[in-house]
Amino acid sequence: MKRFIAQYFFILVLSLLSQSSYAKRTENINSQCAVHIDSIHAVQTSSATFLPQQGWESVDLPDQWNKRWPNYNGGVWYKIQWKWSCQNNTKLTEPIAFLIDYINSAGAVYLNGDLIWKNKNLHEPLSKSWNVPRYWILPISGLRAKENEVLIYVRGNAFQSPGLGSISFNNVQKNDEVYESKIWNRRTLFQINIILSITFAVICLVIWLLRRKETTFGWFALSCFLWVLFISNVLSTENFPYPTSLMAAQANLVFFVLYIICFCIYLLRFIQTYFSRLEPVIHLITGLVIVSIFITPPQEIYWAFSLIFLIYIVLFFITYLYVSYRAFQTRRSDYVFLAICLTGIVVFSFFDLLLLSSAMESDTRPLSPYTSPIITFFVVVILGARLAHNVKKIEAFNARLEVKVQQVSDDLSSSLNEKHQLELENVKLQERIHLSHDLHDGLGASLVRSMILVDQSAHNISNKQFLSMLKLLRDDLRQIIDSGSSADNKIPVSPVLWVAPVRHRFSQLMDELDIRSKWIFPHEWQAVPSALQCLTLIRVLEESLTNIIKHSQAKQVKIAMVYLTENQFILSIEDDGVGFNTDCVAQQGLSIGMRSMKMRLERMGAELELSSEPGRTIIQAIVKLK
Repeated sequence: MKRFIAQYFFILVLSLLSQSSYAKRTENINSQCAVHIDSIHAVQTSSATFLPQQGWESVDLPDQWNKRWPNYNGGVWYKIQWKWSCQNNTKLTEPIAFLIDYINSAGAVYLNGDLIWKNKNLHEPLSKSWNVPRYWILPISGLRAKENEVLIYVRGNAFQSPGLGSISFNNVQKNDEVYESKIWNRRTLFQINIILSITFAVICLVIWLLRRKETTFGWFALSCFLWVLFISNVLSTENFPYPTSLMAAQANLVFFVLYIICFCIYLLRFIQTYFSRLEPVIHLITGLVIVSIFITPPQEIYWAFSLIFLIYIVLFFITYLYVSYRAFQTRRSDYVFLAICLTGIVVFSFFDLLLLSSAMESDTRPLSPYTSPIITFFVVVILGARLAHNVKKIEAFNARLEVKVQQVSDDLSSSLNEKHQLELENVKLQERIHLSHDLHDGLGASLVRSMILVDQSAHNISNKQFLSMLKLLRDDLRQIIDSGSSADNKIPVSPVLWVAPVRHRFSQLMDELDIRSKWIFPHEWQAVPSALQCLTLIRVLEESLTNIIKHSQAKQVKIAMVYLTENQFILSIEDDGVGFNTDCVAQQGLSIGMRSMKMRLERMGAELELSSEPGRTIIQAIVKLK
């Protein structure tokens, strides 16, 4: 928005900048000499080389011929008759400078019938002289003593408010001052504006490309680029690359419409607002408006373009009101600052609009060209401040995150230490459990055997036999101690040698108790188990045989090891005793011996299966080797 109202109306109604009449006007060249403008007339013409003799009408400058000849597209001759004189018969000693404020749109200038200048294109696409003041130095030798005549040919289109601007006669020095002032207001300020807009657009575009979430910068960059395209119309003197003046005007209005849309979206994104239903509707309407710009009949272009322009000015004004409301509601400093900048834009643009559409003094200068670069700068400062604020928030968040990470790291370290202590305690507990299981399965079985021998002996046991039982208990205890590092124990060469010590011990005991036993083991390993697996299975076997001796009342026992596959075998213990209720055992909890067997097998990845009924009980350890 920045300054759009004054500048676009400057293009459309440039001829309203002055309301002065030039008939019978005197302009001083110096203290002694002056130029007297006698009359200014205009007439329609069909050619730049044909000067009509009739139809001339008296006009005042600046002149907009649509007021006399509505919807007229073509050429017009302006004839300015003037003379110069000096007081006290003083001679004219310096040339006269002749200045034209603007020609809309293209034209040529003749002095006393001689061509002194013309535009490059007097036919479509027409050159543009409405945005450039022009002057010529009229040498004394080329001037007539009494009556002089300046003929100006102007070619224009009705939709561009065609006509001729104000003129002036002056000395060279004074003319240069006036000309430089007009160039500064008409062109230099806009050149500065374009340079600033491109610079800010590139900076914001780079920020958006690096941080796609910052859509505010993206919309502002796009609006700046569109503004540059729109305002370049003020500086260009040709309609290239457009084939006609009409197409150039259509494209310029499209740039303005898109600029307003992008700038309004930028304002909404800045205050973190998105109208999910309204914005798509506005985009659709804008698409239809752009299409209508190119299909509007030529005779309706002036009013249609003015209406479209005013509609989007109103759209910006509504957005401005909403931004101001949000700033008042939230009291955020960046919102308030943005609302203040927008208020400056609206006030200055409204002043320039009054200047262009009313009879204010002609030497009053528009404010928008002066204020727009400053306001644009402050808008970018607001964006930069927001970015800096976001960066500070990120830095503060990172600092808090770093402190939090350190706290979590300390807590984790403390937890790991506690876990390590728990693991140490658990290892000690596991060692105790293992020791209790080994004592139960190994030493306990030997104790049971000794107790049964003593209990069932028909005569006194000799010292030698007591000593034998004690040695057996000592050997079992030594085996338990030595097996504490079972992973390092040596694996027996074959299954037969592996089970031999247990077979010897329990066969002797079962023979004494009149229990027949049958041992079926392969002569070699198909897949060799680990030392831990060998020891675990031995303990399971010892516990099972101990239970048979203590509880089963069996007469026959069968112990077998059978390979199901190369890497899987079953160790089974079967007896013909009284059996037990497996469901009851499962529901009420296993005995210490059973629980010990189950835990040992599960630790090494094996399974324990039980089946029992009177006359047949089977305990199976299913082992899968890696």
